[in-house]
Amino acid sequence: MNFVHFIQLILVLAILGAVGVPLFRGLSKIKLFAKLDESGEEYKHLLVRKEEVLLSIKDLEFDRTTNKVSEKDYQTQRKKLEMETVTILERMEELEKDKKKGKKSSKPAKVV
Repeated sequence: MNFVHFIQLILVLAILGAVGVPLFRGLSKIKLFAKLDESGEEYKHLLVRKEEVLLSIKDLEFDRTTNKVSEKDYQTQRKKLEMETVTILERMEELEKDKKKGKKSSKPAKVV
């Protein structure tokens, strides 16, 4: 009985070796993790945030037309969202200029 288990173990190890060796042979040459492009990631984040702010402005407009928001609150929120949009667009422009020049920007975005 022990001889059968030993043969099964040898067979399983041989199959694992035959399948595993070709799969993992090239791993030492491949970079498993690429260096993160911080400015690219920040740009993607800013794109998403810009869309969120623009949708918020659209929702605010709808709330105003349905009288869910007072005119005073509407003006306050609209100015706040517009300022955030301008900040996002300015930072995106800086990142685009830096990318064209080929250097990384060390100035982080201040997006709320």
